[in-house]
Amino acid sequence: MSAVAVDPHTDIVLEARNLVVEFARDREEPVRPVRGVSFAVERARRLGIVGESGSGKSLTALALMRLLPGRAELAAGEVLLAGRDLTQLDERQMARVRGGQMAIVYQDPMSSLNPLQTVGHQVTEAIRAHESVSRHEASDRAIELFRDVGIPNPERRAEDYPHEFSGGMRQRVMIAMAICANPEVLIADEPTTALDVTTQARIMDLLTRLVEERRMAVLLITHDLGLAASFCDDVHVMYGGRIVERGTAAEVFRSPLHPYTEALLESICRLDRPIDEPITAIGGQPPLPQDLPGGCSFHPRCPHAQARCAAEAPVPIQVGDQVAECHFAVELKAARS
Repeated sequence: MSAVAVDPHTDIVLEARNLVVEFARDREEPVRPVRGVSFAVERARRLGIVGESGSGKSLTALALMRLLPGRAELAAGEVLLAGRDLTQLDERQMARVRGGQMAIVYQDPMSSLNPLQTVGHQVTEAIRAHESVSRHEASDRAIELFRDVGIPNPERRAEDYPHEFSGGMRQRVMIAMAICANPEVLIADEPTTALDVTTQARIMDLLTRLVEERRMAVLLITHDLGLAASFCDDVHVMYGGRIVERGTAAEVFRSPLHPYTEALLESICRLDRPIDEPITAIGGQPPLPQDLPGGCSFHPRCPHAQARCAAEAPVPIQVGDQVAECHFAVELKAARS
């Protein structure tokens, strides 16, 4: 999908323009798990990127932070944070951006926290990395942050180690660390995957409150459509390394334009359908980045596919406020009306 047209009068905080992530391999053509991804997030708004595992969601988030693993690299595109292109910064400058202006919360806090240090010490050091304050002042700030994110007895719990916390409480510690420098953008990469349903709801309620109080922009990466529907203002659907549909969460979930979005919605349990109505699974598997089919990458699994879909890559088609990369988006929208 081509670069999102940005209105200069809107309050855009984060904008990605035609991001391309490549893995270097011993082959003629590089592997591109992210292929021309563009989006924009406004202050105090919540954008969700949804899709199956392997669609390129997490790599997109890591590309924004310039934390791509191994032999992966951001081969093309721009990442504009408040108008500043992060791809042009050196590593020292980028280190100040991470956690300072843009922070990330991962799905597994245990892999992000140091098991040999107390949680209070870790948040205190994060604060001192971005602000010129004494250790005592930073420690007091850490305790206040623990109180803000709902950790009981924060003065005592600050002296505990990560293994002494439950999964939900460890995630609260990670959120406290992420917001310690009042970032403009918070990236939440599957932040509730390892949590039970009740704890998931509490974590998302916490994020909602923080967005409202601090007016942060939030980018939520998730495969959970229910979570995206309840939390996000806008939703982008990702498949095969591209955003294949975008629009407001209400429009995308009420009346999807792309067959992939429709298939995702048909494959989950929903309370607005008869209890005896079967759940329809999506046939086949998501394509591997090194073996993407020609034309529309979803056509081998699409029930509406025609010969054109295999031969010709679709261009973005806009219907109202929604945009989808599907040759037949208009016809499918009319058929559902």
